[in-house]
Amino acid sequence: MMLRRLAAVAAVASLMGLAACATPSNPAAMTLPATAGLTASAGDVGYKSVTTVNVSGGNETNPLWTAQVSNADFKTALENSLNAAGYMGSEGRPLVVTASLVNLKQPMAGLDMSVTSEVRYSVTRDGTVIFNDTVSATGVGTMGEAFVGTERLRIANEKSIQENIKEFLKRFRAQAR
Repeated sequence: MMLRRLAAVAAVASLMGLAACATPSNPAAMTLPATAGLTASAGDVGYKSVTTVNVSGGNETNPLWTAQVSNADFKTALENSLNAAGYMGSEGRPLVVTASLVNLKQPMAGLDMSVTSEVRYSVTRDGTVIFNDTVSATGVGTMGEAFVGTERLRIANEKSIQENIKEFLKRFRAQAR
């Protein structure tokens, strides 16, 4: 009888441990859809001209630790966001976008988790820098979105990166006019 109870407790503890495993960020959740005022059109600087996107500074998620943002997932989200905004393509003089994830400030715990991402963006054309700025943005994962803390952290990461990309596009459009 005691052995059965011990086995049941071990099984429940194992399942709870699995439920708390961190999952990687979802590029689709970090992608900024086409947004009024942020999309390029013919004649705008960079319209269908971004041919290369380089990303660095991300980290792979360790399921036993905390959710992170990998370079590959961030790159996919940035490329998809640039595409939705009308910047990806080869119609104009080629642009190279480089994004370096400088910092991903995450809480250790909390009910509503707030994550701040800091990304250094650089845009070059023919080796000349036409945009160079560091963008900071915050995203929040709430208890209403996910009960498990690791999921709230992942959601906050995704929202933070999406907001960061949005702010980058705002600043790029403002400076590139």
